[in-house]
This record gives sequence, C-alpha cells and structure tokens, in this order.
Amino acid sequence: MTRSVIARRLSRRRRYVKGNGQRPTGGRRPPLARALAQLRRIKQRFARYIGKTYGHLAADCATCPTPCCADAQFVNVHIVRLEAKAMLATLRNSPKYGPAKVREVLARAADAVARYGLTETGDTFGQTYACPLFEPGMGCLVHWKAKPAACIQHGCYERWEDLPETGTQRRVERQVAALDAAVHGAPSTWLPIPLWLLKAADEANETAEVWDEADVSSQTKTVYEGFASLD
Repeated sequence: MTRSVIARRLSRRRRYVKGNGQRPTGGRRPPLARALAQLRRIKQRFARYIGKTYGHLAADCATCPTPCCADAQFVNVHIVRLEAKAMLATLRNSPKYGPAKVREVLARAADAVARYGLTETGDTFGQTYACPLFEPGMGCLVHWKAKPAACIQHGCYERWEDLPETGTQRRVERQVAALDAAVHGAPSTWLPIPLWLLKAADEANETAEVWDEADVSSQTKTVYEGFASLD
C-alpha cells in the first residue's frame, strides 16, 4: 500500500482523536494494575481481529527493508497517558528486556523529541518521528501487549480494497480513551509516542539513571530535563 493512501486514512483518524469527546466516568477510579490488564485485553482482541480478518492480505513486515516505524517522515501515531504507562510497564516487567531496555527507549524518545522538534501544541498530527519502540532485528518492542490501535490497524497492504475497515479501530480508541479518563479522572491529550513516554516516565521516576548509561547528546538531555517542569 502506498504511503499516500495510508496518509489519507490517517487524516480521517486525526479528526476523531483530536476531539474524542471522552468524559471521565463517575465513581471510584480503577486501580492502575487492573486498568493496564484491561487495556492489554482490549488491544489483544483487536490484534486477533485484524490478524484473522486482514492479516493474510498484507505482506510480512519482518521482510520489509524500509519499516514504516523507522520512517521519520511518516510516523505520527498518537497515544494517551495510560498507553504510555502500559508501554513502560511492558518493557520493565519483561524477562527479555527489563529496566535496561526502558532506559534505551527513553533515550531514543528524548532524541526523537529533540531531533524532530516534537511539541504538545499546534497540529501535533502534522509532526512526524521515528518510533523509539522500534528496534532493528526485533521490530516493535511492545507488539503483543501494548501496541497502539493505529499500529495494529496498519499493515503493508498493496491494494486499497484490502485495507481494514476503520470503524473497529475507532471503537477501540474510544474504549482506550474512556479507560484512560476513568483511571486519571480526566481525559488525556493525544500526543506523539515519544512525548508521552517521557512524561509518563517522569511521573514514575523511571529515568533517574537513564543518562548514566545512555550515550546521548546535550540537546537530547536538555529536552528530557524540561519534562520535569511540565504539569
């Protein structure tokens, strides 16, 4: 599938997520651990649906020499606060990755913010970046447990008529936004993945030692340190 086709599909999604209209639910807030488990189930159900219904129509991304995830002129996937927490928890609790991988991903996220000028204001969907969760030879580091709905939906489809329908993705994103609002007491802003990873990590104090073990530029370090003063 050509990237111009993908861009047209994403443009419709932008109008939805920028004004999702989600409101916080009443009653007690669900515990974070339970919310993360529920979020994982939502994503995995969606992934099974896409794989079963459309997967056979798409080329294998593992064989692609130019993965879309690493294309800084293409990627503009946005997430909410709870999704960033799920990504960090997936990496931190993985017996394969662990805290060291969290530090690597956060360093890449900070580099993406600095390199591509990502901000929280203006048309954030007009900002593109290389995803810090993509690793050559491994692919998406949170593929099964915390991958965003837009990434699950996306695939290497050659024909327009093979593209997955978008209605289910929108329903999944509404569920994600509602769960996020229930946990935090108010809806989160949809932001590029690198921005929310840094903000969520700062909240959880996950980055106290990231600069001790990562080879990053002074510009990148300055960008990350700025997140400590954000609301």
